Amino acid sequence: MKERWKVVVTARAFWTCGQHAKAMLEQADCDVEFSPNAGPLPADQVARLCRSADAVIASSDPYHRAVFDECPRLKIVARCGVGIDSVHLQDATAHGILVTNTPGAMTDAVADYTFALLLGLVRHIPAGYDAMRRGNWTEFPGIELPGKTIGIVGFGLIGQAVARRALGFDMKVLAYDPILVEQGGHRSFDRVMFTSLDELFEQSHIVSLHCPNLPETYRMVDAKRLAKMRSDAYLINTARGSLVDEDALLSALENHQIAGAAIDVYEKEPLPANHRLRSAPRLLLTPHNAFNSREAARRMSDTSAQSIIDWKNGIRPKHLCNPEVCDQTLRSVSNRDANQHS
Repeated sequence: MKERWKVVVTARAFWTCGQHAKAMLEQADCDVEFSPNAGPLPADQVARLCRSADAVIASSDPYHRAVFDECPRLKIVARCGVGIDSVHLQDATAHGILVTNTPGAMTDAVADYTFALLLGLVRHIPAGYDAMRRGNWTEFPGIELPGKTIGIVGFGLIGQAVARRALGFDMKVLAYDPILVEQGGHRSFDRVMFTSLDELFEQSHIVSLHCPNLPETYRMVDAKRLAKMRSDAYLINTARGSLVDEDALLSALENHQIAGAAIDVYEKEPLPANHRLRSAPRLLLTPHNAFNSREAARRMSDTSAQSIIDWKNGIRPKHLCNPEVCDQTLRSVSNRDANQHS
């Protein structure tokens, strides 16, 4: 009889669009248990939920040594998303726990949403909507996109998808991605000009952030960098809240240093009801929804489930964040089987 695995789900995307993925897991002899509330959850709650779990389909909950110590059966953390900044990879590796993610699953969803925010900003669509709801009739002159410059910070899959949309609007595209440039990958984008971060901020009408949360990117958009922006420029962040110094952004908006901003991600989520960002001028706020298309949620759910099924069956999953765990485990199984048949 095949071993049954208990799979805990904290990812909201799986809750809403994971029916097919749940069926996949159940067919693979897995029992699926949903957390009482969708993540991200605090560490103590994650530890309680996963204490007897073999796998977790994870939101951006914290996964570190203190959690892993409480979860002796846990074999895999399948992040239902791209970012793994909430997972301490060294701790996971030390506990022999595999970590996977879902790169590419939400690329188009985030790129579409980024452009929705961009258009909403430059054409003042939220202000027009609010005026109509209040019974008013007011004009809000905006700007056209053709000929304007968009600066894309981080030129991975999402950054590239945003660039394709911008080129479709006849915009000029600047990009900053030192890793891609170092590897020579920037040469394949002949309609994109790669430049320094400061030059990008100085020249762009729109700056759009698409880089991961790393020590070197923490609050990379601070008061000094915002001061380099044009007074008619806009900032968009659909990546990670920690990339932007929120106090500095508030000051830049209040002092009319920049024309406006759109933010979908925050240093603390959910954003507190009394947070100053909620009342900032010329700031379009949305509740971390850029990834949240039904198609993307299903792709993330299916990919997370498939990673668990593969690992349960001794197959190397596609999207590994700490492959050394996979290699070591598969070698051990292979050596064990060889010894049994010798």
